[in-house]
Amino acid sequence: MRSLLDTIDDDGSLAKRLAEMPADAKTITLAISQFRNTLQHPSWADDEQLPLFSEVDTDSLNETIDGGPIEGAKPIDDGFVPPRRIRSLNDAANDDDDDVEYRLIGKLGSGGTGIVYQAHQRAIDREVAIKVLRSELAADPSSRSRFLAEARVIGALDHPNVIALHDLCIDDKGQLFYAMKRIDGTSWDLQIDEMDVEKNLSILLRVADAIRYAHSQGWIHRDLKPENVMLGRFGEVLVADWGLAVNCFPHQEHREHLVAQASSAIGGTPAYMSPELASGNVASLGFATDVYLLGAILYQILSGHPPHHGSNLLDCIQAAARNDIRSTDAQGELVDVALRAMATRPEDRYASVEDFVAAIEIRRTHEESERLVRRAKRRAWDTPPEDSDDPYEKLGSAITLTNEAMELWPENRRAAETLRRLQVDFARIAANQGDLDLSIRLYESAGEGESEAAARIRADRDRRDKARENQAKFSALFTFSPEAGLLIRWSDKVVIEVNDACTELLGYEKEELVGQVISKLTIWACPSRRQIFVEELAKNGRIDNFETQFLHRCATMQDPECEKFALNKQRTADGAELSGAESDGVGPDGMMPEGIMIAQPIDVLISARTVEVGGEEMLLSTIRDISKRREIERDLEQSRQRLKDLQRLAGLGTWSYDPVADEIRWSSETYRITGRDPAKGAPSLRELMNLVHPDDRLILNDAITMAMQNGASYQIRFRQKDDTGVYRNLLARGQGDVNEFGQTVDLYGVLMPAR
Repeated sequence: MRSLLDTIDDDGSLAKRLAEMPADAKTITLAISQFRNTLQHPSWADDEQLPLFSEVDTDSLNETIDGGPIEGAKPIDDGFVPPRRIRSLNDAANDDDDDVEYRLIGKLGSGGTGIVYQAHQRAIDREVAIKVLRSELAADPSSRSRFLAEARVIGALDHPNVIALHDLCIDDKGQLFYAMKRIDGTSWDLQIDEMDVEKNLSILLRVADAIRYAHSQGWIHRDLKPENVMLGRFGEVLVADWGLAVNCFPHQEHREHLVAQASSAIGGTPAYMSPELASGNVASLGFATDVYLLGAILYQILSGHPPHHGSNLLDCIQAAARNDIRSTDAQGELVDVALRAMATRPEDRYASVEDFVAAIEIRRTHEESERLVRRAKRRAWDTPPEDSDDPYEKLGSAITLTNEAMELWPENRRAAETLRRLQVDFARIAANQGDLDLSIRLYESAGEGESEAAARIRADRDRRDKARENQAKFSALFTFSPEAGLLIRWSDKVVIEVNDACTELLGYEKEELVGQVISKLTIWACPSRRQIFVEELAKNGRIDNFETQFLHRCATMQDPECEKFALNKQRTADGAELSGAESDGVGPDGMMPEGIMIAQPIDVLISARTVEVGGEEMLLSTIRDISKRREIERDLEQSRQRLKDLQRLAGLGTWSYDPVADEIRWSSETYRITGRDPAKGAPSLRELMNLVHPDDRLILNDAITMAMQNGASYQIRFRQKDDTGVYRNLLARGQGDVNEFGQTVDLYGVLMPAR
């Protein structure tokens, strides 16, 4: 029995020809018959010089190529193949052929053994695809036999992911052809690089379903690859090209039949071939051969290239025979699945397609769990929680992500350890915020309930509880506290006490505040913020670091005109910046007539806790002046704006993204760095993501998301496709521009080539 490598080694001209051809992803076939052995490759056929249909004289099959008789040769017996008439649509001379069943419309593609045309089937009035055996192979018994076998295999496999066969016929000139469903779409190999891993995995699993069904009927495909999978416009995934399929009977007594089948045509696609296919070891063929090919496609999905390669086609075949697999930077459990499926020995691979699919499903779950853990870590620790405006939300959302990861994969040790660390960090921050009960619960959830830190928090809580018992002594001390504060009766929200620091901060006399309902005090610059404060107090009984603006009143504020101005300010502010005059007679310098100063807004933080004072529940509210901090923040914002302006003036590779307008802006230097024609304009965010290498899209998306959420700065490397289709290595630095309400109004930064 001849193998593929034996044939190549024995034919020096053939080996030379293969060595001169670049490695590709095309099918090669060694056809073995009593007349001649033929090695076929799609690029060796000159389609333009071949007529659509050549008249075939079956008697010539009893003659040699030079016309001499072949002793013992027998005419070809195709079995039952009904005749059908077929003509070209352009053949006007055949307009009167009422019995023509198929009219050819155009050519769809070709391979080493057949040509595929689009055709119209007259009887059913539908568009079909017709595959025709090449005319130069029509007189070859083994080629005809394999062509008929391919059609009958497709017809026997009634599965939604196997292309449907409509008809198997012979035309009036003796040419074999079969009609099948025409797919409005493209082959997978033309789209695989543009799809993300999840989309490609979904397609692979549907291909595996078709192969699992074929195996249940005893068939081995032998040439699985993306090029042989058709993707329809409406979600169809169809396995095609069953020309190398053989039937693998499960019982040992049928093994000789398999060997005979496989020996008549050895081949496949070197870039994906299993070692037994490349070496021609027919005795090792089995269902594990298709498992290898499925693993090879999975490897391409993850690495971006097929498993075998060489400097030329001969090197690629030899690499497949040795099972030399190209290296990749891709890592993870799915890579391990692909490598096991591509084990050199068939018995070391997955025992069945079902086992291969189950391994993918398990690993996909694990990969998703790990991805959630990575997101949780970035969310919590890309910047220290203490630096966040809302560390509770930051850590809380990270804990939620980690819990989701553990639900997907309960045995995920990284998720369990990450959850413990997050809970400990949250407990520490809660303790710093004074939430001692929450802190203790978090330590206990993390399994650190008996730790030294938890013991300290318990001691703090005990001291706090004891202090609450002595709150009756608080009133006298409260009055002289250096921190501004109000003591409010919880039952009716009436101010019971204010300290000296509070009256100094607000510019009021104590008598003007004591006895007033907190919701009606005219110290609020923004009525809507006052309403939010009251509602949150009513809902939670406490409040922490509530940011708002109060109006500081000067000593002459009792003037009726000044009072009128202040009231107008309060009614119209509603969160807007307080500027301009609101009553008649106020000058542009903000001064009332005769030198009376108007009330000035001050930025404050309010915190409130319930305490027991004389057996009655009180609300202790402390007020902290943060005007200087806000002024510094505004100065910082101005500095950032100036920096962006300087970058634009300097002509650096700058960029910015407006999330409201969904608009990206590039400097002229950025077009040069990315290799994009300025006439195209800056890409949209969606288009930009499509230009980024699929392996880098997640990290870029996460960086943008983090910057959008909290203005975090970042520096990332990624690959972006230029106008020639080449990926360029780039380095991006940037951060979000956050307004005073904590909303990201702009992303900006610089772009440069990565070194």
